[in-house]
Amino acid sequence: MDVFSRRTLLAATALLVSTFAAPAMVQSAAADEPKKIAIANFGPHGTLEQVVDGFKQALTDKGYKEDDGVVYEYSHGNFDPSLIPQILRSLEATSPDLLMTITTPVTLASIDLIGDKSLPIVFGVVTQPVAAGVVPSWDKGSDRYVGASNLPSMKAVIGFARALLGDVKSFGMLYNSGDVNDVILRDYAASVAEEMGLEFRSESVESPNDIQQRTMALDGVDFIYVIPSSMLQPTVPALASAADRMEIPVISATPDGVLEHVILGAFSISWEKVGYNAGLRAVQILEGAKPSELSNYRPTEEDHTPFISARRLKDAGLELPAALKDCNCVVD
Repeated sequence: MDVFSRRTLLAATALLVSTFAAPAMVQSAAADEPKKIAIANFGPHGTLEQVVDGFKQALTDKGYKEDDGVVYEYSHGNFDPSLIPQILRSLEATSPDLLMTITTPVTLASIDLIGDKSLPIVFGVVTQPVAAGVVPSWDKGSDRYVGASNLPSMKAVIGFARALLGDVKSFGMLYNSGDVNDVILRDYAASVAEEMGLEFRSESVESPNDIQQRTMALDGVDFIYVIPSSMLQPTVPALASAADRMEIPVISATPDGVLEHVILGAFSISWEKVGYNAGLRAVQILEGAKPSELSNYRPTEEDHTPFISARRLKDAGLELPAALKDCNCVVD
């Protein structure tokens, strides 16, 4: 073979190799691109931030480190419902591989507002996703949705209240009648109270400005329970102020008020665990699973942790009951 023929053959071979290798190289590069996850949060709050942290930790533990395997687009609406559409649409415009929605209002809004019906959505802090119509059952996600609930065990809450306060015969609750999450929790509490033979009173709140007045309407109950509500949790100090004037102890579904010594106690789920379980489901979806193939996380009684403010305990003239001596839950 002469030099010209040999050069021609080598050139042709190189062209052939590059032609078939190029798609493979492109595919490999695409496979190395980090996944993009958009996170839509209702507003900035300590417990919700724990949910985000837990979500990211689950992905990190499964090999999706931030900026090295996954990138996040995050936005919140400062607890303003009118901002939810803007948040969801702007996040969808980033073309994420998966969307995480935090709280019931954000999740319910995403059902109609997210135009890409093939975009998988993992929710967190949707208290009763079945009753809210997000998923068909606890054991099964929908075609688009699966996630982690923050539903507290009301029987466990009442058990904690009895251990802390003694002979509890009644309790009260505020709720936002315009929030399906709050209404579900109100009905759930009423049902458990009836089952356990307790008097239950509830007052609807339409605006944070109504908090103190509606709290005063609960005068006479043995304790007030603050549900995990996007309206009520940010206003715990105002609620606690009104309860103090009536000398009624307050127990919350989140620990923030206890850590700040604003209220006496909390019996809280692990908010980080809620986020972590949502993250585990996100990993499965990123690796090929469909939301409908996965179950939804529901906290167990063992997932709850007690918190008691030492300062508020002293101010109320109470001592830590023997049943809680070993709880390791008193905040100094």
